[in-house]
Amino acid sequence: MPHAVNSRILFIDAYDSFSNNIVSMLETKLPAVKVITIKIDVAIPDFPAFLRGFDAVVAGPGPGHPENQNDVGLMSELWKLTDDDILPVLGICIGFQSLVAAFGGTIRRLPAPRHGIVRKITHDDSSIFRGVGRIAPVQYHSLYAEVNSDTGALKAGLKLEPLAWDSKGDNNGSAQIVEHDSNPHRILMAVKHREKPFYGVQFHPESVCSDEGCQRIVENWWSEAQQWNERRDISNFHESNEILWKNSELKINLQEFEVAQTRIPPLTIGPTVSDSTCSLLNPISTQPFSDGGRPIFSRCLPLNGLSVPQICELLEIGDEDAVVLDAEPHQRPDVGTHSIIGLLGSDTMRLEYSIGGSNINVRQGERNDLVDLTQSGANVFDYLKTIMHNYKTTGGSPDVPFWGGLIGYISYEACLETIGVRTSSLPNRPDISFVFVERSIVIDHDRRQIHVQSIKGNDDDQWFQMISTTLATSPTQSPVVPALELDSVIIYPEPCSYKKKIRRCQEYTHSGDSYELCLTNQVTINTNHVANPWPLYLRLRSLNAAPFSAYMRLGGMTLLSSSPERFMRWSRPTFSEFLEEETQSTVQFRPIKGTVKRHPHGPTMPAITFEQAKALLSTPKESAENLMIVDLIRHDLHGVAGSGNVCVPKLMVVEEYATLFQLVTVVEGTLINRYPSLSNPPSLTASSQGSPCSSRPTTPPSSRRPATSIDRLYLRPPPTKPMMAKTGIDVLAASLPPGSMTGAPKSRSCALLRKIEDEQPRGIYSGVVGYMDVGGGGDFSVVIRSAFRWNSDNTSEQEDGGGKRDTWNVGAGGAITSLSTEEGEWEEMVAKLGSTLRMFE
Repeated sequence: MPHAVNSRILFIDAYDSFSNNIVSMLETKLPAVKVITIKIDVAIPDFPAFLRGFDAVVAGPGPGHPENQNDVGLMSELWKLTDDDILPVLGICIGFQSLVAAFGGTIRRLPAPRHGIVRKITHDDSSIFRGVGRIAPVQYHSLYAEVNSDTGALKAGLKLEPLAWDSKGDNNGSAQIVEHDSNPHRILMAVKHREKPFYGVQFHPESVCSDEGCQRIVENWWSEAQQWNERRDISNFHESNEILWKNSELKINLQEFEVAQTRIPPLTIGPTVSDSTCSLLNPISTQPFSDGGRPIFSRCLPLNGLSVPQICELLEIGDEDAVVLDAEPHQRPDVGTHSIIGLLGSDTMRLEYSIGGSNINVRQGERNDLVDLTQSGANVFDYLKTIMHNYKTTGGSPDVPFWGGLIGYISYEACLETIGVRTSSLPNRPDISFVFVERSIVIDHDRRQIHVQSIKGNDDDQWFQMISTTLATSPTQSPVVPALELDSVIIYPEPCSYKKKIRRCQEYTHSGDSYELCLTNQVTINTNHVANPWPLYLRLRSLNAAPFSAYMRLGGMTLLSSSPERFMRWSRPTFSEFLEEETQSTVQFRPIKGTVKRHPHGPTMPAITFEQAKALLSTPKESAENLMIVDLIRHDLHGVAGSGNVCVPKLMVVEEYATLFQLVTVVEGTLINRYPSLSNPPSLTASSQGSPCSSRPTTPPSSRRPATSIDRLYLRPPPTKPMMAKTGIDVLAASLPPGSMTGAPKSRSCALLRKIEDEQPRGIYSGVVGYMDVGGGGDFSVVIRSAFRWNSDNTSEQEDGGGKRDTWNVGAGGAITSLSTEEGEWEEMVAKLGSTLRMFE
């Protein structure tokens, strides 16, 4: 756990997607350490003077080549420090390679790159490996370093001492051994400089699959760094350069954004009700809240065998704009327990945003406003967070995940904008679209209950009675999937073209520019007429049951989703059982990476067994794909939750779905907020359990801050209110696009994929769909196994004069690594397409 700060470590981030995991490891494993993070390309006029405020430096991993100055930036300046300015350095991955290259070593390409591969290494039990024993760390590298001459001896005059190696003989029989591994028999894994306090390791000690001994190496390095500092009496530098360090930190790391809340359109607010019994006869009562939160009317009814489609049809949902998050087709113990139906009207507030713009279009009834974000320097997620802050409430049933709030989608292109990857928006196709749902139906599938809810106010009594009576008195009917005659024409991608893109991906993984690239492709489906999408959705949910199914019509977009993958969920904040003025919220990710078909030999052949699927998904390729995304997500979550507040309760578990077996991991984090200045902290539910992902601190909360002085953009309400707490929306903004749809490192991988995919927009596919609840929670799924259309596409006339036709898009793809095969990736992509395309057949 983090400790009281006595020492500072500078972390130089090479734009990697694992950096925050290293920061967390340093702050939780090393006593009394604070880590300050800067990027490799930050302009610092006097770098040696800046470094005097630190006890040591960690040069982190990243994509690229160590001899390319753009890829290492400030790292190369570390090795040039004079004796008066020198300080201990630990290089990791490209930081290690940069160290070796700077002092006479050679950098070469691995014939078979190792990304997400666990292998045993050998060391001489000296220096930073003292007392570590046998270890098996995770490797992420396409390049390797050499310090030997052609004769096998160390290069003459080389001042680097080898400390550890990866030898093929040590890994014979390992499950992670890759067939036809053409790599050198012995690969250098660690070095130290013979005269200067410079150390480096090729592997990743921070990975979730690196064993505990790897972190002891970091502890040993820190011990040697402190001993070197004591001999140099480096503490004198801290005292004389305190002001310099503080000013430098402020210039590089501190930013604040003010957002005026007066620009948010008002919503109608009324009194509140919560009804915990399931009876139509139970009256609706009102109850005011002392904290002035938005009111909730609710009534609980027995489900009585009604299905989600039947409820939608009874309430005439489906023909117009609609938002249905449907968990009924595939309920699991930990996902798919509640379905949410938003009831929209002409007075429903609608928010739309297109990338590259500075305005949010807000429509409500006849009113249409443009919110100018440039006036405050905020972004669209700041605005969404402000809305949810202003209209938050308490008092609804804790068993109901959604009381009201925003439901909608975020396109893949909008996700790219959050990480600075350039893309473009198409006219009349919002990249972010949400509706503020004030009336809703939530179905609890476990308890077999229907919750009718409203946050509109007192005037909803008549509506409540009408909806409740309709649902309570309707006879139960089995869902009917109508027969469809679409005469669909499906335009598949060309196998040769897709396989060429696979080869391009592997060129980048071999060059060190990416560990993994999630390549995608889209299929176009043309039907003989513009069909009602509701029957299509009913067919999809019957063919491909999934816990995150969705039917959504917003503006000109229609989405039919049967997604099996949760992107992220965050819980409503609750009071900590440890501190009265502390609140906690749990964030969960469920990435899916690793896929095998249930019927690999054809639909008429028997399905493979669960045990057979486990064996197929335990190969190095499948495990590596999942591991890389897990480490990436841990990085994203650490950036907001802070060091020591992220855990992995489930790692690479096989789950069975209608057409596929998938490899799933669960990553969780805890958002901790304190309100020391409030005499009346927010009115929340007391927590009966501590978070499984947080380590209780023994020092003041200031020492538990994340790695940098700013990890998210915070909004500051008017001066009379405290600064907004960290919420799941901060994590959402920090974690897009979904790592399972990008690869790692995320930023460079996404930029590369834009080129490889010919800069074609993915649209809704690869984005996210879900809700933000007025109670403080939220849940989003990844848009996969889905079909979407835009009304603007349905304009082409058929040659036979048959009128307009329908045009749908279905996306699919897979993670390309150095272990991928062209045929295997093609077959995986086609299998994923098939799970959705069946509804058009």
